[in-house]
Amino acid sequence: MFKQTDQSLYDLLRDTHTASLALGSNGDRPYVQAPVLPEQASSKPNFEVTALRAVGQQGALRERHTLLTASEISLIQEQLATLASSLAQAGVPESVWLNLVNSCYAALSTVASYSSTQITPRKITIIGGRGRMGRFFTQQLTAAGHNVSILENEDWEYADKLLCCAELVIVCVPIQWTTDVIKRAAQYLAPTTALCDITSLKTEPMSAMLEYHRGPVMGLHPMFGPNVKSFAEQKVVACPGRQDDSFEWLLDFIKSQGGEVIVSTPEEHDYMMVIIQATRHFSRFSVGVFLAQEEIDIERSLCMSSPSYRQEIDIIKRLFTQSPHLCVDIMLATQDRCHAIAKLADTYQRLASLVAQKDRTAIIQEFETAQSFFHEQSITSANLSHENYADRHLSRYPSGSQSPTEGNPPAALSHGMPVVPNRSEASF
Repeated sequence: MFKQTDQSLYDLLRDTHTASLALGSNGDRPYVQAPVLPEQASSKPNFEVTALRAVGQQGALRERHTLLTASEISLIQEQLATLASSLAQAGVPESVWLNLVNSCYAALSTVASYSSTQITPRKITIIGGRGRMGRFFTQQLTAAGHNVSILENEDWEYADKLLCCAELVIVCVPIQWTTDVIKRAAQYLAPTTALCDITSLKTEPMSAMLEYHRGPVMGLHPMFGPNVKSFAEQKVVACPGRQDDSFEWLLDFIKSQGGEVIVSTPEEHDYMMVIIQATRHFSRFSVGVFLAQEEIDIERSLCMSSPSYRQEIDIIKRLFTQSPHLCVDIMLATQDRCHAIAKLADTYQRLASLVAQKDRTAIIQEFETAQSFFHEQSITSANLSHENYADRHLSRYPSGSQSPTEGNPPAALSHGMPVVPNRSEASF
């Protein structure tokens, strides 16, 4: 059933996992422990040793990568269109298949990143680089050949050396500390240093960066967790701030690894995250609490479940493997998020009352109202072009200016950048 390239893709995914363990990217520690101070790099030889041990695996991976890149592999959406009926007949949700294929492409991207592609090494400091997302960025940027240093909470006595000469500083700290860290770090930054954050809020961090730092500023939000192996098939929201051309190399790197950069204003980002993150977390958190409260035998329920139920249980279980502090911070981060969650709870209560009253007509009316809403969304989204969406939002952020004005898109972001896809294609 599988063609040669299909089998090689499967083999590549399997072997990449083996090689990644040898290289130390197992989720328990960063790809390479960046030195606290750049001059201490010579005392950290572990990366070279572990890399040499993985030479055998990497050779096999490169052979598979050569075969796959030489072959004609259809785009994911084309493959899905061909397989949709077979997946439906087998009871396999399309999202499960997409996740599997995306993992294979992520493996391809990881292998490609080990190649000898010529880059200009840049000096990068990641504040919070030993956190889970900080480690991901450390791994990706180090593997690409950049010089990455880490500044943790206990390293501020070295802040001058770690920050003053950095070309890029990335703030990777919890939401509640972000503004304070930006303010503290800004006093050490050169006017030419590019400063960005990766928190799930953008309005407040962007305002802080623009206020306390005179140089280039951009807000980023990776729309994925730290367990992924590369940027392949992942989305990163970019909120332009000032001197956006200073970040062009970073955004190009993300895109070169198979990622998609989505341009947004901080205000639109935060509005969308109320739905994408806060209410979604609360909804799944509520179901998880209910299942625990009722002491449901999950394993037994899975024995007689549908594919969609198994998928939902897997998503809920993944939520509860995360840090409770992170999950709660996402829900409580802003008053808007708390208000939206309260409105969602009111909706639950209203619908539950209709169920308790066995008001069949009212429940059907609620269903049909929502059904009509989603039908209209799918029709409307087909008419929303990438260009029109970009024009509306990029024009608000002229390059080199702190205050947004209309009609002057930033130079680095006004050409060739992927923007938000049609909403029918977006994964919220």
